[in-house]
Amino acid sequence: MCRFTANVDRGRSSAQRSSVEYGSDRRELESSLLSEDSFFYRLVVAYVGTDFHGWQENDGVRTVQGSLRAAADVLSDSPAIVEGSSRTDTGVHALGHLVRLQLDRDHEPVDLQRSLQGITPDDIEIISCEKSSAEWHPRFDAVAKRYLYRIWNGPRKSLFESGTSWWIRAPLDVSAMAEAGKVLIGRHDFASFRTRSKDEPEDTVRTIHNLTVQKSGDHVLVQVVGDGFLYRMVRNITGTLMDVGRGLIAVEDVEGILAASDRREAGVTAPPEGLFLVEVSTDPDNPIHCSNGDPFRQ
Repeated sequence: MCRFTANVDRGRSSAQRSSVEYGSDRRELESSLLSEDSFFYRLVVAYVGTDFHGWQENDGVRTVQGSLRAAADVLSDSPAIVEGSSRTDTGVHALGHLVRLQLDRDHEPVDLQRSLQGITPDDIEIISCEKSSAEWHPRFDAVAKRYLYRIWNGPRKSLFESGTSWWIRAPLDVSAMAEAGKVLIGRHDFASFRTRSKDEPEDTVRTIHNLTVQKSGDHVLVQVVGDGFLYRMVRNITGTLMDVGRGLIAVEDVEGILAASDRREAGVTAPPEGLFLVEVSTDPDNPIHCSNGDPFRQ
């Protein structure tokens, strides 16, 4: 797996914090066992999501959060607390998931990183570790996230790309997809690109700072940077852009799809295996951007 260091240099103050993606719900933060004996660490974690039932811990199934907590428990006398920046879905991957780890032991970050990497499963990588504080939270302090969706666009299925790409055999018009993507940049109501979930807030207004579609070899890469994302929003946007690329949806119709605030008007939902959480920023003065090339290969 490639290594990726997310842009997470500086967090906001407690008074500035808010959760765009999950509203004002701070139950996860308030449930933390804050005490004088608590030590906090900021991790950047990558994982192959194929064999995980998403990020969020859930009894009876294998999750990233649960696997990290089980590993961290070995290094703590009381139960470790693991809190993430995003609740990635089943099968979704990450190159730079931002995590806060709370332990009751004081560890040197380099030693903690090495120990965690030694006891986590092979499909999780601890990219970096540094000391943090109770005032910083990876989800409530997040100001922007970048996602990547990888489409394998060729006449033959790629055996070795099938777990990290969506295979589309028909040739795609990448220029048309890029033009359609520009319509979505800005602050809009993205209800047309939301899959409803019981945990989803009613507010469907989000800001997309940047959206690019580019060709990289046999891949078509969709990258999106935004202040927060609705449930399956990136996958629904990608599916719609794919339909544009196949000529099933006209570029000029995307504006109407966005304005309709109706999921039935948009395109198909792209499968999870092509989606990557690339990075999360908690620094409002240092914005993140879409990159040239494939972040998965960088």
